[in-house]
Amino acid sequence: MNIYADSSFLVAARFRADTFHREAVDFYEGREDDAWLWSPWHRVEVLNTLRQLTRNPDPKRGLREAEARALIHRLENEVRLGYFLHMEADWRDVLRQASEISAAHAYAQACPATDLLHVAYAAELAADLFVSFDDDQLDLARAAGLKAVRPD
Repeated sequence: MNIYADSSFLVAARFRADTFHREAVDFYEGREDDAWLWSPWHRVEVLNTLRQLTRNPDPKRGLREAEARALIHRLENEVRLGYFLHMEADWRDVLRQASEISAAHAYAQACPATDLLHVAYAAELAADLFVSFDDDQLDLARAAGLKAVRPD
């Protein structure tokens, strides 16, 4: 099974202070034999989110820069080692798909551009399952025809 996890899931799986850390780790460990997809959009959004966690002044909810760098380095190594299946789609197709999803659903439901890109990328990569802790994004993925779950 090809699984596309959004940033909320991937950050939760790596960042121990995340509200959904335990759920993310349990879900991932239960599906280690599946193919976890990794896209260039993941590289931008997931790594940027980890960097942004250094801006949180609460030491229990944020990261020190050295911790963020270590998490990023570990994640990049996991991609290189094949724990994630690095896949690229033509960006023109991803953006076209995002535009079509927006036209079909943005009037009726939450549809931020960052969510659109994840859903469009998952659709372009023919993901069998879309995983997120973002309920609006899950709704969007389902509306776009993807099987989507929130780990519990």
